[in-house]
Amino acid sequence: MMRKASSFVVAMIPAGIALNWVANSIVEMLKLPLFLNNIGTVLNSIVLGPIWGGITALMTNVILALIVRWTYLPFALVGILVASLAYFFFKKGWFKKIWMVVVAGAITGLVSSVLATVISVYVFGGFSGHTVDVLTAGLIASGQQIFNATFIANIPGTVADKVLTFYIVWMILKIFPVRFLPNAKDIREKIGVSKKASKNISA
Repeated sequence: MMRKASSFVVAMIPAGIALNWVANSIVEMLKLPLFLNNIGTVLNSIVLGPIWGGITALMTNVILALIVRWTYLPFALVGILVASLAYFFFKKGWFKKIWMVVVAGAITGLVSSVLATVISVYVFGGFSGHTVDVLTAGLIASGQQIFNATFIANIPGTVADKVLTFYIVWMILKIFPVRFLPNAKDIREKIGVSKKASKNISA
């Protein structure tokens, strides 16, 4: 059983990183004011636990920093925060209903915006090379202080990003045959899917 669990972790971490990478690459290519580099992080946090979710976030940002741009590295802290909050909301049963998923994602987005703003302002002077920098510059030009401008610019995209991320993970868990997961019973209970329904979905 221990070997099986270890093998599952070994498989899920690269899968989570790949999921983060692909989604982020699409966002980068289309120049969208989103990130979507935490889908695999949230999924692994729920399936494996917040520590493994945090590791997924850290490794994703290290890879993105090495390949895309180095400014991704400090924002690994945001990914680790998202992993923790996702696990918290999951354990509290906030993945049972779609409206709860949306609210949990929005709260996570707001909290993440605060941390992202602190990192952006005190590490990069408010400009980290993302599309949102255009809005930040506009707000500063209109007379806003740099911290306020960065925070206001981050909120819409970050909240939308986390709501979409939570929704995508919720849909994955709804569709995926969760009986193959090590915490299948807990997942079925927390997302409101009965054992019978889960078998029907995977049939």
